[in-house]
Amino acid sequence: MKNASPMGKIEMIQRSQRCFVYGVFGLIPIIGIPMVILATIENYRVMKGWREHWNPAKRYLFWGMVCARVGFFMLVGVFLALVYAVISAQ
Repeated sequence: MKNASPMGKIEMIQRSQRCFVYGVFGLIPIIGIPMVILATIENYRVMKGWREHWNPAKRYLFWGMVCARVGFFMLVGVFLALVYAVISAQ
């Protein structure tokens, strides 16, 4: 990471932390839908822009995406359960 500017390092760390915060808020049902999208976008930007550099906040990036994915699959599960309940009630 010696070739990267200090501002680039700071931005990479901030984006990784933002991904984590968005991912945690992505666990909230319904409200978390846009947060899952934002966490995915932040993850993509960090991975695309600083792939060859060492990221000291890599754990935040990883756990942010884990939370975002869990929140997404919980949302899909709730939606499928509701659809099943409506179909079986008829």
